[in-house]
Amino acid sequence: MKLRPPTLFIKNYYKRCYSHKFTQLPQERRIRLSGVLMTGAIGVSALSYYYYSILRQQQSQELSPTHFIPYKISHKIDIDPSHFLLELTPLQRQKVNLWSQMGSEHLWSVEVKQPEIMVVRSYTPLPLQVDENQRELKAIPDGSNGDGKFALYVKQYGNGEVARWLHRLPLGHTIDVRGPFVEYELPKYEGEISRNRDFLFNDEISSTEEDKFKYQPFDIAMFTAGTGIVSALQILLTESPLRGKMHLRYSCGSVDELGPLKPFLYQLHRYGRIDLQVLESSKELNVAKRQQKIWDQIPSPTNYLGPSNYLGPNKISIPVLALVCGPERYIADISGPRINLAQGPIGGMLKAKGWTEGNVYKLS
Repeated sequence: MKLRPPTLFIKNYYKRCYSHKFTQLPQERRIRLSGVLMTGAIGVSALSYYYYSILRQQQSQELSPTHFIPYKISHKIDIDPSHFLLELTPLQRQKVNLWSQMGSEHLWSVEVKQPEIMVVRSYTPLPLQVDENQRELKAIPDGSNGDGKFALYVKQYGNGEVARWLHRLPLGHTIDVRGPFVEYELPKYEGEISRNRDFLFNDEISSTEEDKFKYQPFDIAMFTAGTGIVSALQILLTESPLRGKMHLRYSCGSVDELGPLKPFLYQLHRYGRIDLQVLESSKELNVAKRQQKIWDQIPSPTNYLGPSNYLGPNKISIPVLALVCGPERYIADISGPRINLAQGPIGGMLKAKGWTEGNVYKLS
């Protein structure tokens, strides 16, 4: 049943109090009737307050950038001494499907609060949940928000107090989360169809049928290092994923650091969603050689011309945008350093390859 504010009763009360017929009643009767109406008005005012209190309470239980709501640690997967994965479940089942709302056009994060030292840290959620029967990490299906669940891929740094605190917490522990915070928006084509994700749910699919889009998809390049890979995975795995191809370059100590995320990365490569190159420092100790491999794989930029009629999938990736995500030193090498949390001028390898401020963005 839908609650409605009982304001009509109050309006009628005042109307009756000051109507011609009311003032013509005997004084004693007017006093009695006025008292009855006033009592009713007070009751309705209390009901109005109760209604709006319920409404505010319902709104405050949905994930929001303006306030924290409680989530519990429903699963924790230790990958190695430095990396782990958390599944977070809201205590109150969420109604809003953020994966559908955000799609692949928004890169977004949430903030987790460490109450002991009163600091917050941003993490990029992934549309993944642990299958209770198979005990495996699975993508959240289209049309579902998993009741608000999401996964976080976290690395413990020496000075990363929040990450180390998260790792110490037991299963079932409650933490405070707020969001979403949109960091970057990709162009959105109104009326475009969603891209098929069936291969994420059926390992036996050998190939995916070509989607018949309304507009020609655009390709992007992403240069990621460490946990920065989650920004790429978010828009590749979400409901209505990136329609074009992603030119993805991933630098890490070892690809095994991804743990249960590793199969998703290679699935995306197998089904042609990404043009993947993985650079593992454990297999190539020479920094100069690793940088040369990145340099050799950087494409030249292509001008973005806006929506155009669909002509079929691009045979090779033709990126119109480059996104860079990783440690500060990595960002500086690829695209020039960020300055005081601002973008700063474009530099590094991308500038040398002809990329500019107009088609490069450095993610935090």
